[in-house]
Amino acid sequence: MAKSAARKRIEQRLRQGGMDPRQQRGNWNGVKPVTRVKPDKRKYAYPKNDDDRGFKPARAV
Repeated sequence: MAKSAARKRIEQRLRQGGMDPRQQRGNWNGVKPVTRVKPDKRKYAYPKNDDDRGFKPARAV
Protein backbone atom coordinates (compact mmCIF):
# COMPACT_ATOMS: atom_id res chain seq x y z
CA MET A 1 0.00 0.00 0.00
CA ALA A 2 1.31 3.45 -0.91
CA LYS A 3 2.06 6.22 1.56
CA SER A 4 -0.14 9.29 1.57
CA ALA A 5 1.27 12.71 0.80
CA ALA A 6 0.57 13.83 4.38
CA ARG A 7 2.47 10.89 5.81
CA LYS A 8 5.41 11.62 3.52
CA ARG A 9 5.49 15.23 4.74
CA ILE A 10 5.38 14.09 8.37
CA GLU A 11 8.24 11.66 7.87
CA GLN A 12 10.27 14.30 6.03
CA ARG A 13 9.83 16.75 8.91
CA LEU A 14 10.93 14.08 11.38
CA ARG A 15 14.05 13.34 9.34
CA GLN A 16 14.88 17.06 9.29
CA GLY A 17 14.53 17.31 13.07
CA GLY A 18 11.03 18.76 13.19
CA MET A 19 8.33 17.96 15.71
CA ASP A 20 5.94 15.06 15.28
CA PRO A 21 2.35 16.40 15.00
CA ARG A 22 1.03 13.08 16.30
CA GLN A 23 2.43 13.99 19.71
CA GLN A 24 0.22 17.10 19.86
CA ARG A 25 -3.09 15.46 19.00
CA GLY A 26 -5.70 15.33 21.74
CA ASN A 27 -3.88 17.79 23.98
CA TRP A 28 -5.98 20.78 25.11
CA ASN A 29 -3.15 22.27 27.22
CA GLY A 30 -5.29 22.59 30.34
CA VAL A 31 -8.32 24.06 28.55
CA LYS A 32 -11.66 22.51 29.47
CA PRO A 33 -13.97 23.23 26.51
CA VAL A 34 -17.18 22.26 28.32
CA THR A 35 -16.88 24.66 31.27
CA ARG A 36 -18.03 27.76 29.40
CA VAL A 37 -21.75 27.97 28.70
CA LYS A 38 -23.22 30.40 26.22
CA PRO A 39 -26.18 32.42 27.48
CA ASP A 40 -29.42 31.10 26.14
CA LYS A 41 -32.68 32.73 25.18
CA ARG A 42 -34.25 32.23 28.62
CA LYS A 43 -31.80 34.68 30.19
CA TYR A 44 -33.11 37.47 27.96
CA ALA A 45 -36.72 36.40 27.45
CA TYR A 46 -37.61 35.65 31.06
CA PRO A 47 -35.42 37.74 33.38
CA LYS A 48 -35.86 37.60 37.14
CA ASN A 49 -35.91 41.38 37.35
CA ASP A 50 -35.21 44.42 35.18
CA ASP A 51 -31.48 44.36 35.98
CA ASP A 52 -31.12 40.95 34.26
CA ARG A 53 -32.40 42.23 30.92
CA GLY A 54 -29.91 42.72 28.12
CA PHE A 55 -31.48 46.07 27.31
CA LYS A 56 -33.33 48.79 29.19
CA PRO A 57 -36.83 49.69 28.02
CA ALA A 58 -37.45 53.33 27.10
CA ARG A 59 -38.92 55.35 29.93
CA ALA A 60 -42.23 57.17 29.38
CA VAL A 61 -41.79 60.94 29.57
